[in-house]
Amino acid sequence: MTARLVLLGLLPLTAALALLQRRRLYAIIGMALTSLLLASVFYLSQAPDVAITEAAIGAALVTFIYVLAIRRTGRLNVVASEVAGLMERVGDRIQGFEWEILDRFARRVGLDLSVQFVRIDEIEKVLLQRDADLGAGGLLPDAWDRRLLTSREHLPTARVAIVGPVSSAARDDESDRPSTPLVGHLTDVIDAVRDRRPIDTRLDLARFLVLSRHGLDGYRVVRDDIETGYAFVVAPHRADLYTQLEAMIEELRESGDLDRMAERYLT
Repeated sequence: MTARLVLLGLLPLTAALALLQRRRLYAIIGMALTSLLLASVFYLSQAPDVAITEAAIGAALVTFIYVLAIRRTGRLNVVASEVAGLMERVGDRIQGFEWEILDRFARRVGLDLSVQFVRIDEIEKVLLQRDADLGAGGLLPDAWDRRLLTSREHLPTARVAIVGPVSSAARDDESDRPSTPLVGHLTDVIDAVRDRRPIDTRLDLARFLVLSRHGLDGYRVVRDDIETGYAFVVAPHRADLYTQLEAMIEELRESGDLDRMAERYLT
């Protein structure tokens, strides 16, 4: 009798635990615990057949179905281009300015953050195919498919054109000339500079700073005067995330957290 009363007292607690969880997985665990407690109550009430049914269906089968259902819906799937300071792998973890923003956002909306690194020119395709919810990793707001939703800029940057190797006379010529945005991995450009092979590309400031560590003697460098900034790109089927992300970025900006995060990762 005492054991049954204790279990009955725990039932509303585990039910409340399931209802109050922001993360779906934790809510499912709470539901499974509630079902197991209920099965125990049935067993102690001399109803073993009902207890077995509750355990098999309520705790096992229903939990399994819910876990399968949230394998995608319970995650914030991010496809990203890797860039130091913004979104980069360090050992077995990921860190950076944009990573912290997205980690906070995932916790706010009750999702588990999952990041897949790809070439920068593959991000648009992945988002339009609905294989990810959001694009990140030093993305500039222009030149994306109009179907994609671009967030407000969260960090100012600039474009830098790098051409070369060129002669001394050509390096002295500061006339602006068209160059193509980065296509593929930054490592491809770094390898070309190390081997002193020709390049003609335009990088954002974060990637340019990484490239400059490898020496740019013999290359012409021209900074674009047009102001721009980094943004996130959201898949069209996740307009709900776009609205919430915009609101959180604005809150971070107004509170000063955005500036403090930038100082922590980029200075």
